[in-house]
Amino acid sequence: MKKSVKMLVALVIIVVVGIGGFAMHQHKEKEKMIAIATSKEAKKVYEDKFRRDDPKALTKDGIIRSYKVDEDSLDYNPMGGLMVNVILNEDASSIVGFNLIDNEDGTYFSAYYTESPNYYKLFPEGDE
Repeated sequence: MKKSVKMLVALVIIVVVGIGGFAMHQHKEKEKMIAIATSKEAKKVYEDKFRRDDPKALTKDGIIRSYKVDEDSLDYNPMGGLMVNVILNEDASSIVGFNLIDNEDGTYFSAYYTESPNYYKLFPEGDE
C-alpha cells in the first residue's frame, strides 16, 4: 500500500510539473509575440500602411487617429509570420490585420493585409 501511494504521489507531481512547464512556455511565447507586435519596427509597418490609405493618418485631421495592437489576437501563421490585428480609433469593429514577416535585419514587412468591412466605412467613397 505504501509503495502504491508513493507511486501515485510521484505521478501527480510529474503531471503538475509538466503542466506548469507547458503553461510557462506558453506564457513566454505570448510575451515574445507581444514584444514583436508592439516593437518600433512593427509600428513602422502599421503606420506606413495607414499613411498610404490616409495621408493625414495619426494626426487630428486624419481619418485614422489612433491604433492599438489587439494582444488577444496574436498568433503565428502556419505558413510563416506573426498575425496581428490592429484596432483603429478605439473601435473594435474597425480592424486591419497584418502578417508580420521578419526581414532578418531587424525590420518587418507584412505579407498581406486584411481589413474589416468597417475599415472601408471610415473612408468617404473614392478617397481610399
